[in-house]
This record gives sequence, structure tokens and C-alpha cells, in this order.
Amino acid sequence: MKAKYIIGVAVIVGAAVFGALEFRGTMTPYVDFNEAKASQTRCQVMGEVEHGATSYETASQTLLFTIVDEDGQPLRVAYQGIMPGNFEQAESVVAKGHFDGRRFEADELLVKCPSKYQGGEV
Repeated sequence: MKAKYIIGVAVIVGAAVFGALEFRGTMTPYVDFNEAKASQTRCQVMGEVEHGATSYETASQTLLFTIVDEDGQPLRVAYQGIMPGNFEQAESVVAKGHFDGRRFEADELLVKCPSKYQGGEV
């Protein structure tokens, strides 16, 4: 009977350790632009969209745009895929990916648009 308990505890501990390691692997840290340029791993950056510096190449489905951080530092971003439908109204963007030496290659975009529920001044 003790062997069953030992095996049960070992399975539970093993599953907990496996789950913790898998969860840690899915975490993508927020970093500033300088850290993103120096990082060798996947990270995420956030900045305001500079709409004058945006282009979308339909043939290759590549969205090229620039985001600016709170210090005014620009970062060129390339996203391969269909342009998000609300990108033109975006105030800021979170880009997840890696820096390839000349630009940030995003594999996922989170577009943050202004809220239509925001009230006006009374």
C-alpha cells in the first residue's frame, strides 16, 4: 500500500514540475527597445504607432510600421500576416517577436485602439 502512495506522490510532483516548466516557457517579457535589440530570445515591446511610417505589401502580406516608446525612440517593426482590421485606428501596439539586426520581426500583434466608451469632459 505504501508503494501506491509513493508512486502517486511522484506522479503529482512530476506533473507539477512539468506544468511549471511549460508555463515558464510561454512567458514573454516586456522589454524596452534597447533590450529588445540586444536580446537573443523572443520578447515583447510596446509603443505608439507612427502612422506616417506605415506600409502594407499585399503580395507578401507584410506590414511595416514604426512604433515610438515613451522616450521618443523609434523602432521599425515588420509583421508577416494579414493586417489587423483596426490597425489604422490603433493608438499603440504590443509586438511579440525578436530583433533580427535591422528591425523587430513580430510574429504576433496586439492592437490597442481608443475606447469608444470613453466619456467626454462634462
